Amino acid sequence: MTSAWVAAGIGALLVGVPTLAAAGEKVDMAELTCQQFLADEDGILPTVVWIDGYLSHQSGNTVIDMDQLVANVKQIADQCAGEPDKKIMDLVPEDE
Repeated sequence: MTSAWVAAGIGALLVGVPTLAAAGEKVDMAELTCQQFLADEDGILPTVVWIDGYLSHQSGNTVIDMDQLVANVKQIADQCAGEPDKKIMDLVPEDE
């Protein structure tokens, strides 16, 4: 039941949040740079949730660990601060 509430909460957050793909734009996540990621503060959560879902599909891990998700965001943001042209997907920890 708790996971249903978490999913509902994340869904509610995503509904009203403008993102990089606002107004029907398409975003190639493989090409998303640190500069683009950090410039869209409202899009950070949906982007991170998308990346987590993408990696979960690849690994078969269906558990959402919010503490690890937050730690990953902090790690990526720290790395991005010094490398604005770096691709986000190149910084994502793949073993999560």
